[in-house]
Amino acid sequence: MKYVWKLPIKTISESNTYEHWTKSAKRHKWQKMQVRSHYNRQAPQVKTPCIITITRIAPRSLDDDNLRGALKWIRDSIADCITPGLQAGRADNVKGIEWEYNQV
Repeated sequence: MKYVWKLPIKTISESNTYEHWTKSAKRHKWQKMQVRSHYNRQAPQVKTPCIITITRIAPRSLDDDNLRGALKWIRDSIADCITPGLQAGRADNVKGIEWEYNQV
């Protein structure tokens, strides 16, 4: 079974951004809230093993490590939705979930 979500979530290169920690924390919280809200509305039953591809759509592309950094909080939130009850930040390391990144 295949699910496709299109979320208008702004991402930036976290590695190359120098800002006050409260500004980035607010952005991370908003990104996670957007993923959680969309997941709760659709309530898909994602079963492992699975492959999750996160695609960033932007006018300019990022290199591989910056792409992963820009999508980190979104990945964490998706993983928390699929495997609830795990310690914060640990859900994306569950066996059976393969992560792929793309950009357009």
